[in-house]
Amino acid sequence: MIEIKEKSKFSVGEVAKLVATSTRTIRYYEEIGLLEHPQRRGNRRVYSGEDLRRLKFIRRLKLLGLSLAEMSELKDIYKIHQSNRKVLSRLLELFERHIDKIEQSIEGLQTLKREIERYRERIHQKLNGNNGNGKPVGKSKGEKK
Repeated sequence: MIEIKEKSKFSVGEVAKLVATSTRTIRYYEEIGLLEHPQRRGNRRVYSGEDLRRLKFIRRLKLLGLSLAEMSELKDIYKIHQSNRKVLSRLLELFERHIDKIEQSIEGLQTLKREIERYRERIHQKLNGNNGNGKPVGKSKGEKK
């Protein structure tokens, strides 16, 4: 295990392993400005402990449902105000919006579950020889035998 200290320097491969992501993803985050371009030693990127913490934070926000655009917005807020307070206030607003979306999804899934259960019950009734009204399932008068 690699010890993480403020003065530690990491290659892109080491950082990718430590944050469980790909080197391509790390480079993409640099391209879109979500992660600052790291120092270089020759042609190699060299990441600091701060870069590693930033990537872990990005990963955590992604797992919590924030989009890259929302993360970029948070970074911009920090650049403007140089205050975590403003960032955290906006983060709370984003979390509230995501909670609302999740609750709507849960309601939709519960509705879908009920519909599937009703349909499953109708199928069981047909397979067991009645059509839900107590009468055996059979061909109607107009159907050919």
